[in-house]
Amino acid sequence: MDEPQERKCVVCTNYYTTPKILPCGHLMCQQCVISWMYSKPRAGCPLCRCPIVEQSDGSSSDTVDALPTDFVMEALVESARVLSKDHLCCVCDTKKAENICIQCQDKMCSSCAQLHKKMSATRSHDVESVSTVTPERLAASRPALCADHGDKQAEYFCREHRLAVCRACRSHEHKVCLKVSFLDDETESVQKSLNDLTKILVEAEQKLEQAIGQLTSRLQEVDVSEQEDMAQVDKTCDRLHKLVEDFRNKLKDKTRTSHLQIKNSLRDVKTALSNRLGNVTSHKHIVTRVTSVSPRPALIHMTEALADRVNSLDLSADLQGEVWVKLSSSVECCQEVVGRIEQELLTFEQQKTKTKMDPQPPVLVFHDNCGTNIRLTNGNSTAEKIKSRAIYHGVVVSRDAMVADVLYEVRVDTVSGENSELLLGVTKISPEHLLVIKFSTDWKDSVIISPSLVAHQAKLVSTPIGKGLQRLQVGSRVGVLVDSSNDLHLYIDGQDQGVAAKSVALPCFAVFDLWSTVTKVTALPVSRRT
Repeated sequence: MDEPQERKCVVCTNYYTTPKILPCGHLMCQQCVISWMYSKPRAGCPLCRCPIVEQSDGSSSDTVDALPTDFVMEALVESARVLSKDHLCCVCDTKKAENICIQCQDKMCSSCAQLHKKMSATRSHDVESVSTVTPERLAASRPALCADHGDKQAEYFCREHRLAVCRACRSHEHKVCLKVSFLDDETESVQKSLNDLTKILVEAEQKLEQAIGQLTSRLQEVDVSEQEDMAQVDKTCDRLHKLVEDFRNKLKDKTRTSHLQIKNSLRDVKTALSNRLGNVTSHKHIVTRVTSVSPRPALIHMTEALADRVNSLDLSADLQGEVWVKLSSSVECCQEVVGRIEQELLTFEQQKTKTKMDPQPPVLVFHDNCGTNIRLTNGNSTAEKIKSRAIYHGVVVSRDAMVADVLYEVRVDTVSGENSELLLGVTKISPEHLLVIKFSTDWKDSVIISPSLVAHQAKLVSTPIGKGLQRLQVGSRVGVLVDSSNDLHLYIDGQDQGVAAKSVALPCFAVFDLWSTVTKVTALPVSRRT
């Protein structure tokens, strides 16, 4: 049942006069719509900001006239006015009317109401207290009258002229009309259409409410994820203390911005769905009011307009695929940053230690002459095999000769298979002559650590410590070190695997062969081992 406030226009705050149904489903007085559009040409509905008209090719008056009229609301407003006024009895005109006849819709005093109930023509009428009759019931009880003879009961409905007519009009004015049916049959058909519309709107309303609920839950998940990521950021920054205070603020801003973008996107979708829900709910209220009022010619006029309107509404609750994109967590970023900072701190400490012994510590940077199968980038510290080449190997050599007790190490960046293999060791071949090497079988005066027995003309070292090279993954670190006794050591992930070869002749260069599935490596800062 409508509250009195719902029978008032939001613009003029008075009871509706010729209420027009806007595309969003809200109502405004006809003249208020015209005035609103004239004063604010681009303004939308005062309640939901949706466009008042889809497009207008004529004057505002013509555009507003084309909007469907809510005849039910019009009848409710008129009934509310009848009930709210303190009329005198329509029979005696002397006493205050306290009762009303539902059928005649006349207000009477108690004495005249008793007389009304005794008359043969009206004794079957329902006479009730004005205080107990609602506008809905009064509007629903209004008789269907002939469109041409307002005092006669309408029994037929002409579809060609869209009029409810009496028996006499049916026999004369609408005699040649082909689409004339009984009013009861037409209203029964209309009632079925209204029930179908109600079902469609209820289902659409439920779907939209469910979608909005999912978005609300998703927003809560985003908030939780943001809190977790912020906590991880705090934990990471606490480990770095004052050294990375500026970084803490930047990372928070980045995290907050990424979540804000997602939340804004979700809120946009939620707002759009809420607007659609408002449209559906508004039209559902209209259909519900129509359903609760007994059939009248005005309702028949509305049914077609309401059916067209509901069919034109966007009743889907499909969510945009991009809304469900997984959040990019800051955890991995934090871990990577911590690793980089720790490595930088370690390098810094090593360089400080080395500076006391050697003002110019050695650096592992691959030499420019690494052959046609290798591409060097990142200041010649990253080596990548050129995939278009048919050559199976990719060989890189350190730029400078090795220094005793210094670890020369690379990180595996990319692999193309499950079992990764990397050959490494030392070679007497100088970088200037590396271009003449086409295959590792051409290596001479070299010591190569292999995970398996591979035919080399070089001194091949295949020992149990080399088996770990078959289990390399992205991020694995491998390196070689020649100690002060000229023994060659293999290192995997910073751990000494043992002596691979004894009495290596110096000077020599660290060599790495991107064998098999290892396709890209990056040189790491050297570190001194004691």
